[in-house]
Amino acid sequence: AAAASAGHEAAYRLGCFGCHGPEGRGLVMNPGSFKGYIPPWDGPDFADLVRDDAELRQWVRNGASDRFLANPIASRILKSQAIAMPAYAERVSDDDLVAIGAYIAWVRAHPRTGGAAAGGR
Repeated sequence: AAAASAGHEAAYRLGCFGCHGPEGRGLVMNPGSFKGYIPPWDGPDFADLVRDDAELRQWVRNGASDRFLANPIASRILKSQAIAMPAYAERVSDDDLVAIGAYIAWVRAHPRTGGAAAGGR
């Protein structure tokens, strides 16, 4: 819980929720992207884009994973989408990356439910 809380703070500080939505659970439209929106961290698309902690680090540090950059079609889509994932490079610490990974794991383990909890975000 402490690592997830630190990850929430790091994600907030870096502005991740501006694109991934509140708590990383939102859908922000992104024309020209793979699905037409920026995937939330708690949805099935996230697992397709980020297979493990190493890929999460690549996305955050480089703005894309090596796997996607090596695929000609995926690379072209990444270059043509309206909103690109920023490359934080060394502006994000290893500790922040671990904490953000813990927060994403927490979000994925605690899916949104219906009712007021979902509508109040």
